[in-house]
Amino acid sequence: MPRTAAPALAAMLAAALAAAAAPAARAAPAQPAAVAAPPAGETVCAFGAFVAETDPAGLNVRAGPGTAHAVLGTLPPIRRSPDDPPIQAMVEVRVVAGREGWFKIEGAQDNDALIEGPQRPMFKGAGWVSGRKLTVKSQAGVGRQRPDAKAPAVLIGRDGVVFDSDAFVASGRLAGCSGRWALVEYAPIERDGDAGLEVKPAAKAGLAGGRFRAWVDRICALQETSCDGV
Repeated sequence: MPRTAAPALAAMLAAALAAAAAPAARAAPAQPAAVAAPPAGETVCAFGAFVAETDPAGLNVRAGPGTAHAVLGTLPPIRRSPDDPPIQAMVEVRVVAGREGWFKIEGAQDNDALIEGPQRPMFKGAGWVSGRKLTVKSQAGVGRQRPDAKAPAVLIGRDGVVFDSDAFVASGRLAGCSGRWALVEYAPIERDGDAGLEVKPAAKAGLAGGRFRAWVDRICALQETSCDGV
């Protein structure tokens, strides 16, 4: 071996040994797998949801999934009773399909059990609305990473906590659907203590401001009472 090659070879060996001895802690920590997005394309869904609209003009129902589609009609905003505190009643709808954050709904109606008075005029046919204006009530106590009962739990209710309280309904918005499963994104929830709710890192992945999401089933389409879900 030429003498000039020896120093270079020694330097290479030294560098290799140093790399092997580097602390494992220098490696970037593994990132949690995010909650699964809805399936691509239009998905078939089947559960009840509520219209969380506050604009007095109501919520536009469109001919397709997006603002470029024609408006077919409107749905009234949240209705409040004269009670103190007031009872809040949302228009109830059936979700039958979803696509890219938009949802095909049908069968809109007021809930007569919550506030007395006649049904308000509203569009009752099939059309599309943004998931930012829909919320659901789930009587599940576990939210999943995927729409599958065997998928990892990413949202866990402790001590009997399920996701059907007014706080969960008010903070949740519909982000996706698959069959009888709903992907719900929650804003930070104001509750009396958070000891009963465990939010896994996967539920927060990719979201900001304390938001989290999970796939939930056992959707209850009744605002005024509990039900067995679907």
